[in-house]
Amino acid sequence: MELMSVSISDASVKRTQQERTAITRRQILDAAVAVLFRDGYSAATTLRIQQEAGVSRGRLLHQFPSREALLVAAVQHLATARMEDMRHREDWPQDPAERIDWAVEIMWPTFHQPYFWAATELWLASRANDKLREALLPQERRLGHLVRETTDAFFGRELCARPRYELVREQLNTSMRGTALTYALDPRDPATDPHLQEWKLVARELLT
Repeated sequence: MELMSVSISDASVKRTQQERTAITRRQILDAAVAVLFRDGYSAATTLRIQQEAGVSRGRLLHQFPSREALLVAAVQHLATARMEDMRHREDWPQDPAERIDWAVEIMWPTFHQPYFWAATELWLASRANDKLREALLPQERRLGHLVRETTDAFFGRELCARPRYELVREQLNTSMRGTALTYALDPRDPATDPHLQEWKLVARELLT
């Protein structure tokens, strides 16, 4: 009985330590995205992120021994969490035309989230930073696969099976990404962007 009590106690302590570690990791990742989004890549030093997260230097370096690993992990963490949340929606319309409109409307705001701009900062910085590019490329490929899977979930099995669906999916994602980048110079309300109606029209014409 006494041995069992010790075992249960040890398990509880271990679980609590794991929970604390997970909380610290989340704080660091959220802080990294916040600094990237707000201040840009050059300002996103490990010291600045440490201050933003409110953790010790030792805790940050224990989790992420390099700046590149930290920044890449931060963007991937937030983008993956967002994609996973969105792909499990169940309130989609049954009418194909209505579902297309909904899918387009849900895709577009993802290009105005902090993780999009944080990722853009990393893409630009990687042009002249081999170490960052080496860390970023495989993770971006994995995220690209997740983006395609999530877009498929938006449109649903019936629309995904149509002959020109893959063309529509790739054109929407690339066009939205390019249009979103113009907001860096000309901030405005994404909900009123004229491209939104054009994307719906093109998708409906190709898929219905």
